[in-house]
Amino acid sequence: MSHTVRRVKIGKLYDGSSCCCCGDLLFFDDDGVICEACGSPSHIRCWDRVNRCTACSARGSYDIQSPPPQARTQVKQTSRRILGVGENFCATCGDIVSGYCFRCSNLYPQPAYTGPRETLPEATHALTLALIGLVCFGFVLGPIAIVKGTSAKKQIAADPRYDGEAAATAAQIIGAIEILMSVLYLLRLIVTNT
Repeated sequence: MSHTVRRVKIGKLYDGSSCCCCGDLLFFDDDGVICEACGSPSHIRCWDRVNRCTACSARGSYDIQSPPPQARTQVKQTSRRILGVGENFCATCGDIVSGYCFRCSNLYPQPAYTGPRETLPEATHALTLALIGLVCFGFVLGPIAIVKGTSAKKQIAADPRYDGEAAATAAQIIGAIEILMSVLYLLRLIVTNT
């Protein structure tokens, strides 16, 4: 009874599968053999040691066939879409993922955003309101600047494309100073009138 095995470089199909002889994992581009009878992969070093397929327990003589040499083919390069914010390529299957690959169940950390950043308009609007409140209507514009500054900081933290956290923080601080100045002014009026 003669079985045939193929000597191969381990590709994507068998990448991560276990060797039928030793149980260790086979990795991409390792040297290996595939049993033609059952399709089980094994390391070439294990095959040389055991000289039989342990998965199908077939005994007999084996003919090792090297794959025939193939002519190199030119792969046509196609343009792929540009990755969006938070997207990455899965190293295992090549899919475009956003932190978790559902095909091969791999978790990838989110890379830091390196694209262009723009100042969030709400942060500059909050700072503008806070600066106007220093001149007039601080008791009204101060709380509005604090609320808008807080909202802007939340949006900046949620989306890495936006910048302007310093402007939002400045609006919050100036708004608090305006409220404090308004309270002190009202206390001064109360104390001087009594």
